[in-house]
Amino acid sequence: MVLYLRAILTWLGFLFNTTAPHIIRSIARQCILRIRKLGIRPAQSGLQTLLSRLLAYYQRISPKNSHAEQETTYFTAASTIHPGVLAPVNDLSQSSPIQANQLQVQVSQHPAQGSITSIDSRSQSASTTEWDPKRFKPLAPQLCQRYTGRVLVRSDIETKPIPAKKKDFSETPVDGWEGVVHPEGALYFYDATRHVFTDANLRSRRLLKAINHLAYQLRLKASDIIDDSTHLVLELQAKEDACNYYFVQHDKRLLFWLQDFDEPICIYEHVKGVKSDTHIKIALEAQYWMHCELYPSNAPIQPQIATELKHVLLHAHSDFLTSDTSVVPYDLSTLHSMLDLSNNLVEYVGLLTPSSDECVELPAHLMCVLARLMRLFARSKLLNFYGQAGARLNANQSVYEVEESRQKGTFRLRLANVFLWGAPAAQYKFLRNTWVDNILNYPKWYRHINRLNGDWSNVAIFSTVMLAVDVSFLCAPGVISAVAVVIYLSTMCSVSSLVVSILLAVESRGWGTDSAEGAASFMARMIHTQSDVEALAIMYSLPYAYLIWGMFCFVTALGIYVFHSTNTATLVVVGLCWVAATALTLWPAWWGKFVMTPWSVPSRKGGHVKETV
Repeated sequence: MVLYLRAILTWLGFLFNTTAPHIIRSIARQCILRIRKLGIRPAQSGLQTLLSRLLAYYQRISPKNSHAEQETTYFTAASTIHPGVLAPVNDLSQSSPIQANQLQVQVSQHPAQGSITSIDSRSQSASTTEWDPKRFKPLAPQLCQRYTGRVLVRSDIETKPIPAKKKDFSETPVDGWEGVVHPEGALYFYDATRHVFTDANLRSRRLLKAINHLAYQLRLKASDIIDDSTHLVLELQAKEDACNYYFVQHDKRLLFWLQDFDEPICIYEHVKGVKSDTHIKIALEAQYWMHCELYPSNAPIQPQIATELKHVLLHAHSDFLTSDTSVVPYDLSTLHSMLDLSNNLVEYVGLLTPSSDECVELPAHLMCVLARLMRLFARSKLLNFYGQAGARLNANQSVYEVEESRQKGTFRLRLANVFLWGAPAAQYKFLRNTWVDNILNYPKWYRHINRLNGDWSNVAIFSTVMLAVDVSFLCAPGVISAVAVVIYLSTMCSVSSLVVSILLAVESRGWGTDSAEGAASFMARMIHTQSDVEALAIMYSLPYAYLIWGMFCFVTALGIYVFHSTNTATLVVVGLCWVAATALTLWPAWWGKFVMTPWSVPSRKGGHVKETV
C-alpha cells in the first residue's frame, strides 16, 4: 500500500507541474479530494487502476515530457487528514504559504529508497501551529498514569446480547493507529507510520484529533534529531490540548525531550549527588527499559542484550554467594529464578536471529520479561553509583560524606546502651548496615526480621516463666519489705517484656516482610533522620532489655533474702557460690566485649575513605 501511495502521489504532483490537458488536471484534483474524504484504506482498491489509465493516456499525448521531470517532487501533508495522505502543490518557488498545521515533505520518486528527507513548516495561524512549550511537559515512564488513571466501568450498564451468526468481533480500526494489548491486559495505541504510542482511548474522535495534532507538533519540532529508531510517547493531560511526552532512542537505550527536565528527581530515584553524564545515562537507561516494559510491542533491540542480561545475572549470583556485603538486591532463590528466565530468553533469541547484528522485535510477553529484569539491574547500578569515582562496593557503605561521622551514634544511644544491656548497639549496627542512604538491603532485612520474630517469641515465653516465678516468690513465708519491693520491680519488667514482645511480633507483620517494596516503604515512614534510626534500634531492644532487668531484679531479691540470714556457715557457702556463679555468668558478656544480645549481626569491615568527590 505504501509503494502504491508513493507512486500515486508522485505522478499526481507530476501532472500538476506539466502542461497536461485540463481533463487530466481535473481527474487528479478529484482523486486528491477523494483520498482526503475517504482516507487511505477505502480508496486503496481503485487507485492502482486509475494510476495505470492516467499514465497510459499521458504517455500518448506527451511522450517527450514523460522522462523530463526532476527526480523529486514536493507535497504537503495537512494535519487535518491522515499523516500519510499527501496533497500535491505547484512549484515551491511560486507556491503560496502553506496553510496552518501543514508539513512540507520531499519524497523521492524511487519507492525503494523513498523517505522523508526534509521537513519544514509554514503557518498562517500562530495559535494552531506555533510551538507552545506550555502545552508540552516532559514525562518519565515511571510517572505514566496507566496504573493510576484507570477508566472505570459502570456497573449499571446493561449486558449486550450476542448477535446471531456473528463471527467477527474485532473493534472498528482507528484510522492510522493500531490497537495493541499489553500482556497484562492494558490497551494502548501505536502509529506505525510516525512511531507514536499513547494510552489515550483513540476510539474517541475528540481524543484522536488532539493526539494527532500534538504528535504532529512534537515531531515537527524534533525533525532535526529524530530518525527511524526514534519513538514518541504521548499522555494527554486533563486539559486535552496539552500533553506529557518523551522520545525514545532505541539504538542508544535512552530517552530525550525537547525541553529541560527541571525536576528529574523521579528519574534519579531520589538519589542525591547525580551529576556526571555517565550516571545520568544509567538513570535514563533504567527509564528506557521501563518504557519497553510499558510498550513491549514494536521495540527493536539488539539480540546480544539477552546474553548481556545472562552475564549480569551470573555475576550477581556468584557475588551474593561469596560476599556478605554484596550490593545485589536479591537473594539466591530469586537470582536462580531470574537466571532460568534469562537462559530461556537467550535460547529463543538465538533461534530467532542467525545474525547478531540485526535488531529484532521480541514477542510482547518475552519483551516484558527482558525489559523488567534489565530495568531492575539498571536501577541497582543507579543507586550504587555504578562506574563513578565514589561507587558503593559494599552494601553497608555510604557514598555521602555526611554519613561517615554517624557510625557510633549519639550520646542518647550510648546512654540507652548502658541501661538496656548493650542491645541497642547491636540493633543500631544492623539498621545502619541495612538502611544505607535510604536504600534497603532486603535480603539482610528479611533474614533479620525473621530472626527477631523468633527471638521475641522466645522472650515472651521466658517473660511468662519469670512472671510465674515472681508471683510464687511473693507467696513465700518471711518475705521482708525490701525483697517484696524488688520482686515488684521484677514483675513489672516481666510483664513489660511480655507485652512489648507480643506488640512487636504482631506489628512486624506489616513491616513489609512480604516484599522489598513494602519493607522499603516501612523504613521510609519510620526513618527520616539519624535520631529515628536510634529510636528504632532502642525499640527493637526493649523486649530483651526488660527480660534481663526482670531477671536482675529477681536475683537481687533472692540475694537480699539469702544474705539476710545470720548463720555464718550459710553466708560463707552461699557467698562463695554466688561469686563463682556471677563470674561465670558475666564471662560471656566479657568475651563479647559487654555486648549482650540474644542474636548476632555478622558483618564485614568496609574500606576506608580516600577522598571526597
